[in-house]
Amino acid sequence: MSALRPIDALKGRSLTFDVGDRAGLVGRGDPSPISTDGDPTKPALLAFHGFAGTPLEVKMLTDVAARLGLAARAPRLTGHTDDVRDLMNAGWSDWASDAKKALFDLRRAPTGKAIVGGLSLGALLATHLAATEPESVAGLVVLANAAWLRMSSYRLPLGLLERLGLFHNRFYLPKDGADIRDPEAKSAHRTYQLNPVRSAIEVLRAGRAVRAEIPEVRCPTLIIHGQLDRVCPVDNARRFAQRIGSVDVRVRIMPGSAHIVTLDVDRDDVDREIEIFVRRVSGV
Repeated sequence: MSALRPIDALKGRSLTFDVGDRAGLVGRGDPSPISTDGDPTKPALLAFHGFAGTPLEVKMLTDVAARLGLAARAPRLTGHTDDVRDLMNAGWSDWASDAKKALFDLRRAPTGKAIVGGLSLGALLATHLAATEPESVAGLVVLANAAWLRMSSYRLPLGLLERLGLFHNRFYLPKDGADIRDPEAKSAHRTYQLNPVRSAIEVLRAGRAVRAEIPEVRCPTLIIHGQLDRVCPVDNARRFAQRIGSVDVRVRIMPGSAHIVTLDVDRDDVDREIEIFVRRVSGV
């Protein structure tokens, strides 16, 4: 592996240009898109995974839909292949296009509506749909929303890197695992061993864009966040709820969980909250 000398601003991390044998996913489970059929007369459920993740992160949502007899989809976002190098060239416009196409495909059902949800970056995509395609969205599930990021998120000083523009941000930095408190879930989590800096900065910029759209959301909304989230501050839940245009909003903070709240120690409570919400909004 070739690397440039570390710079002080990156706290000794190497700037990696040759990913070598670290290009692939680590963790366990099938990272393929999820698709299940259900009652065509009821709203379907559409779920989006987070940055550098896979549909496994939002399988909880599709499982809830399946239990309730609803159709569900969880696509794999552009660039999120089995090789991290493909993610370097993906960005918000690609992911927003993925989300809109997935929603339009589901809208073919007689109801013409879907419940949308997502984790982190996926929560931004779901919010974007709820704000810009309100006639197609029956409800919104916001998990660990990334509308605001910590000073150092995804283990990267994103704001600093954005300002520096070093090598046009086309390099990788090593990851030290997902932000999950449960050790077994952390070990199993499907993700990459490296962070592509350019596309990570795209998440930062996407958050700024979606913050301006939150007041346009009018549908019923469930907001869930982990108290111990080290990527997106727990205060994101309050700020999101304060800005939203909907009057039907429920906020739940999971006390023992970190960022990947669907897989962490409070996952049973998260599952229960999502099922109650989906059941109410879908009318099943």
